[in-house]
Amino acid sequence: MSTLEQTAVVQVPFAQAADFVEEFFGAQKDGADYHLQLVVPGATIGVPGMTMEKDVRLRLLRERGPNQTIVFALHWAPENGGPYPEFDGSLVVEQDETYETCRLRLRGTYEPPLGIAGKVFDVAIGSRIAGATAHKLLERIDGFLTRGYLEREHEKRLQLLLRGA
Repeated sequence: MSTLEQTAVVQVPFAQAADFVEEFFGAQKDGADYHLQLVVPGATIGVPGMTMEKDVRLRLLRERGPNQTIVFALHWAPENGGPYPEFDGSLVVEQDETYETCRLRLRGTYEPPLGIAGKVFDVAIGSRIAGATAHKLLERIDGFLTRGYLEREHEKRLQLLLRGA
């Protein structure tokens, strides 16, 4: 079993971040499950300019975590099979050092497919692919949260200006 952990600091207050995370995944809901496209920059594996993509089905459950965190339990599996691992883990929204930011922590485990050959591949390069995939996913979530937050704040300011006029 291989482990994965990536963290990102997001310029969105903790009090609002979890709702934006739900909106990010909700925009990709397909029936009971969520559809998500995972992206890996080719530079991760020494092939700059190339990008690998894989569609996965995602199950997501929001829970209250310890120490005032919000936990999204995650499970994803590749659509249409293939030699790709399933992932079990969580996306945790945590308070950060300021009121203006929060921390996203993606962590979990996956079993490299294909037995011993898959484990060798994971040691050689697969774990880097997994880490880069997690990093890219957090970048996408960060961008979505930041845009959503800035748009809402802009709308609030506009409403205040209109009331004062």
